[in-house]
Amino acid sequence: MKKTAWLLLGSILLCLCGCRRSQYRGVEYVQYIAPTLVATAVNTPTVNPIVPLPTAVDINCNSYLTYLDDVTVPDGTTFVPGDEIVKTWSVRNDGDCAWSDKYSLRYIDGSAMEASSRQSLPELQPGEEGEVTVIFTAPQYAGSYYSTWQAYDAKGDPFGDNIYMEIYVDPYHTIEETQEESGNEQYGYGYY
Repeated sequence: MKKTAWLLLGSILLCLCGCRRSQYRGVEYVQYIAPTLVATAVNTPTVNPIVPLPTAVDINCNSYLTYLDDVTVPDGTTFVPGDEIVKTWSVRNDGDCAWSDKYSLRYIDGSAMEASSRQSLPELQPGEEGEVTVIFTAPQYAGSYYSTWQAYDAKGDPFGDNIYMEIYVDPYHTIEETQEESGNEQYGYGYY
């Protein structure tokens, strides 16, 4: 072990002496200088001036749907099995977020009555009113039916008032009875 340590120490001293000797023999000592970085052109993406960037208001805004009125199919309207039901609600954007094409209306309770469980919401700015329409099919069996829907924002979070439709299905119902109940011929058999 002592022999190895002496050999190692001797090797180090020999190297150091060799380096010093070369300086004394007229060999110039050259100092190492690190290379400098050279700037090169890099393609950087540019911002599309046509597409607005999200602002803090867009990211942290609050969405809210306010139900205003049934435009078609008042609650309690009677249909015969298989009738097409075109239900339209009047709503208002009472939040501070603009509704985009990523906002939706989703079925949450009752009977979907063959409607797609995800519907588009109108693209509305804060304070604007619009209409939401869903096409249903009256169920095949007599009875009372309802369908409840909820608005969802672009992140998939629910917001605002629930909106719903409540109908009756009567296989023996006639066109005249439907017209008398609604007081308007446009509600006959649920076609609008």
